[in-house]
Amino acid sequence: MRRAAFAAAVLGFATMSAAVDQQARGADEPTSPRQASAVTVPPLPTPAAPEGNTGIAAKYPGDRGIEQDPDVVFVESFEGSVDEICSHWEAAIGKPIMSKSEEVPPGSGGQQSLLLTRVAGGTNGYMDGGNFYRRLKNETGGYGFDQLFFRFYMKFNEGHAPIHHYGSGLVGFNPATPWAQGGAGERPRGDTRWTTQVEPGNFSSWNFYSYWQQMGGSPPRGQTWGNNFEIGVPPRVVVKEKWICLEVMAKMNDIGDTNGEQAYWLDGKLSRTADGTITSYLGKGFPSLGTWTFDKFEPAVAEQGITWDYQQEQGVPIDGGKPFPGFMWRNTPDLNINAIWLYRYMSQPEKRESKVWWDHLVVATKYIGPMTPVGH
Repeated sequence: MRRAAFAAAVLGFATMSAAVDQQARGADEPTSPRQASAVTVPPLPTPAAPEGNTGIAAKYPGDRGIEQDPDVVFVESFEGSVDEICSHWEAAIGKPIMSKSEEVPPGSGGQQSLLLTRVAGGTNGYMDGGNFYRRLKNETGGYGFDQLFFRFYMKFNEGHAPIHHYGSGLVGFNPATPWAQGGAGERPRGDTRWTTQVEPGNFSSWNFYSYWQQMGGSPPRGQTWGNNFEIGVPPRVVVKEKWICLEVMAKMNDIGDTNGEQAYWLDGKLSRTADGTITSYLGKGFPSLGTWTFDKFEPAVAEQGITWDYQQEQGVPIDGGKPFPGFMWRNTPDLNINAIWLYRYMSQPEKRESKVWWDHLVVATKYIGPMTPVGH
C-alpha cells in the first residue's frame, strides 16, 4: 500500500507537470538510451567480494610503503605543507581553508592529516568546501583503467553542516581532461563521461550518486540527477568525530553489455539489508531482486515500480521484483576510469563551522581495505 499510494501521487504530479515543462528537457530526449529500469537480465548471486583487512593495506602497517606496491596507482599521504599536498593534484581548489593537522587515524604511520575548515562568511573570499582532482596514468603512459579501488579516511566535526555533494569520486571523461567536468541533471553519452561517488548527505546515511548513459529520469520533466540504489535499506549513519574509512570500486563494462559494476565499503564492510542481502555491491543480475522508482533502486522489493516515459512525458508503472541490470558505463573502450575527484560541495552559506579531515588516500587496481595499525 505504501508504494501504491506513493506511485499514484507521483504519477498525478508528473501528468500535471508535463505540459509546463516540455520545453526544458535538456539532454534527456526520447532518443536517449533506454533507462536501466527497462533492462532485463537473469538473476545472479552477489559474487564473493573481499572485506576487512584482506586487501593491499594488510601488507603495509600504517600504510608505510604502500606506494611501492605494484597494484597501487596513486597515494596521497597528506604529509608536508599545504602547497606540497596541492602540487600532487592537477586541480586543487580551496587552499584558503586548508591547513595541516596533527590528528590522524588510529594506527597511522603518518604525522599529519589535511584539515579543511569552512567558516561563516568564507575565508579570504572562498565559500565552498575544498576540491582535489587528478587524472590517473596507466602503465602505457596513457590515462585510465578498467577497474579501480579508491580508499581514503575522513573525519567530520560534530557541528558539520549537511553536505550537498561529496566526491569520493571515480570518474571517466573522454578525452581525459585535467579538470573535472560538469553536467548536473544531464544524462551522459556513453562515449563522453560517467561518474560515481558515495556521499554522506545530511549524515543520516551513505548513498551512491551515479551518472551514466542508462541512468533513470525523474519528475517533473525526466531530468537525470545522480541515481542511488539502496532505498529502504537500514541507514548507514555517518558518525561524526570519528575517523571513517571509505573505499569505492568501479569496474567498466564490456562494450555492448551491462556487466559494469560498482561497490563501496565502510570500514572494510559492505552494506547489507536486515536479512544479510548485500546492497553496496551492484552488477549485472545482483542484487537479484529489486524495484525502480524513477532514479532510485530499492533492493529486495517485488512491488510495482515507476519509470519516466519520455514519449508520454510522465511516469508510468513498470514491473517490480527484477534483478539489478548492471551498468553500461560506456559504449567505447576509449571511455574508462581515468580520474579521481575528492571534494566537498557546500551550496548553503555556513552558519557555524564545518570541518573535515582527510588522510591516507590510496588508489589501486585491487581491493585495499582498512589500514593495518602500525606495530601489527
